[in-house]
Amino acid sequence: MTKRLPLMIVFAVLLSLVLVACGDEAAPVPTYTGATSLATPDSFKSQMTTSMKDVKNASVESFKTSDDLTKVKSGFESSFKGAGWSDQTAKYSSGSDLKPLTDAGVFFVGYQKGNKAAVIMGIPGPIAKAMGYTGVSDTENAYLVISGNE
Repeated sequence: MTKRLPLMIVFAVLLSLVLVACGDEAAPVPTYTGATSLATPDSFKSQMTTSMKDVKNASVESFKTSDDLTKVKSGFESSFKGAGWSDQTAKYSSGSDLKPLTDAGVFFVGYQKGNKAAVIMGIPGPIAKAMGYTGVSDTENAYLVISGNE
């Protein structure tokens, strides 16, 4: 748990930085084709729920895929842009706090449409397993979709 706590805190802070807009509560969050649903570890979901207590319609979903995380990231970037979402990734991705995570293969992207925001966090299988995910192998990748409204 202590290894996962810093990752959870960083992610909660990132999401709070993205959730600062106004306008389109009904905007559906784009999906990634071919992924399957994955149970989010209770400890992680609890941490996220606590940190998102002031976010309306907060959602934390996990998925897994055998696709390379580069492909997953590119797919999400294309889908969000195609659906008219504004890329907010640059607001928080340049910080040195993320370097150990990105060096380990984790990616973060954040998008906003009106007052709805979504953050996608791609996680290599071995790291996902260390975070408490079950049902994901070392050769698969996991990703989180965290969304909500201001």
